[in-house]
Amino acid sequence: MRGAPEAVPEIPHPDKLAPSLPFEETEEWYACGRPAGRARQGWKLYVPLTMVNAREVIERLAPLVLDAGLHFKYVKNIKTLRKLNAGTFGYPQIGKCFVIYLPEPDDRFIAALREALVPYRDQCPAVPCARPFGDRLPLYYRYGSYLEKHITLDGVEVEDDRQDLANAVPEGVEDALAPYTQPVPKDPAVAAFLRGYPIFQALFQQGKCGVFHAMNLASETFQEVVLKVGYHRGQVQVDGSDGCSFLRRELTFYKILADRGLSELAPALIDSLDVPRKVILVLEYIRGTSLLVHKLAGKLTIEQLERAWAMIDRFHAAGVYIGDAKLANFLATDDGDLRVIDFEAGGILGEEPPHIRTFFLNPDPEDPRLGDKAHFLASILYPYEEGRYSWEDRHVDLCAWLNREPDDDISAWALVKLCSVVEG
Repeated sequence: MRGAPEAVPEIPHPDKLAPSLPFEETEEWYACGRPAGRARQGWKLYVPLTMVNAREVIERLAPLVLDAGLHFKYVKNIKTLRKLNAGTFGYPQIGKCFVIYLPEPDDRFIAALREALVPYRDQCPAVPCARPFGDRLPLYYRYGSYLEKHITLDGVEVEDDRQDLANAVPEGVEDALAPYTQPVPKDPAVAAFLRGYPIFQALFQQGKCGVFHAMNLASETFQEVVLKVGYHRGQVQVDGSDGCSFLRRELTFYKILADRGLSELAPALIDSLDVPRKVILVLEYIRGTSLLVHKLAGKLTIEQLERAWAMIDRFHAAGVYIGDAKLANFLATDDGDLRVIDFEAGGILGEEPPHIRTFFLNPDPEDPRLGDKAHFLASILYPYEEGRYSWEDRHVDLCAWLNREPDDDISAWALVKLCSVVEG
C-alpha cells in the first residue's frame, strides 16, 4: 500500500527559539517579540520556506531578528505552510511564511539577513505581490500596515492593497530598500515565447502554477488557448519536485497520449516551452464545466460518470494511468463531450508513480489502475466544504465508506463501484 506523505521536520515552538521569548499565537501563526510601541506601518520582509527547510531556516533567522530588536511572525506548523504555499489563503499570500517587521532600513541587519539566507538561494517559492531582493535569495519586501488593512500616506488613510505587485511600494512612499536589492534577470526565451500568446485573463493561480486564458497569434484565424505556467520552486514537495517538475511530467504525458492514440481524450497540445526555470504548456481552449462543478450544483448524472469510468478504462487499456482522476479533472464540454484536463500525476503502468495526491486513501492500492478508480470514487463521495475538499482532513477510510447508506443515485452508483475496487 502507498502511505501518507513522508514526515518532515515540524515547525519549532517559540520556546525552542529563545528562553522566555514573548509570543502570541493564533491558529496559523506565532508572533514573537514585544509588540508594545511597535510602529503601525512600515516595511515587511518576507522569507518564503519549504516543508524541507522551514525548521532550519526559522532556527537560523530567529536569533538574528531578536538581536536586532525586531518583531516577527512565522507559520505555526507544516499544515499551515502547505496551505500557504499552495495558495489556499490566496495567491498573494504564497511564500509569506516568515515575516519580519522593519520600521526603518538597517544596514547591518539587512546585510546579516542576506548572508544568513545565502545557503537557501534558489530553494524557495517566490512571493507574488512583493519585490525581490534579487540574487535568487528567498527574501522579498513590501510597505504596508502592521496592524490593520489601511495605511496613512501624507495624512490620508488609504487601503493597504496587498493584491498587486505594483502597490508593494505605494505611490508617495520612497523605496528605501531598493539600494539593498539586485535586478532580477529575465529569460529572453520566456519573454519571446509569451509574446506569441498574449494573456487576457488569469483563470486561476496557485502555488505550483498559473492557468491563463490567452490567444494564439500564430493561428491564421482567431484561436483562444490556455497557458499552464509552472512556477520554479512553487509548492515544493518533500522529494524536491516543484511546479516546473509537475508540468514537465504533464508535457511528457501529452507525448505519451499522442503515441498511444489517446489525444482525443484531452485538450490538444498546441505548443510548449521547457527551460530550466520555466515550463509552459499551450493547450486548446475548451468551453465547458468540470464534473465537480456539476456535482456541487446537483447536476451530475450517472451517464457522465459512466462515460468518465469508460475513459479511465481506456487509459488503462493503453498502458497508462491518470494519477489524479478526480471529478475536477474531467471537463464536460459545452458540445456534450468529456475530456481529462490534468496529467501532472500521470504515467506509464509499471513505472514508479509520483507522490501527488488529492486524497490519502486507506487502503491505497498499489496498482495505479485501482488507484485511479479509487480517487475518482473518493471525489464523488467526499463531503466537500465550501466547494472544495478540506486541507485538514483528506484522509479517507474507503472500507468505512462501504458501510454508509447512499444519499442519492450518484452515491449509490459510486458505492457499488467502490466495493469492486476495494475488493479488487
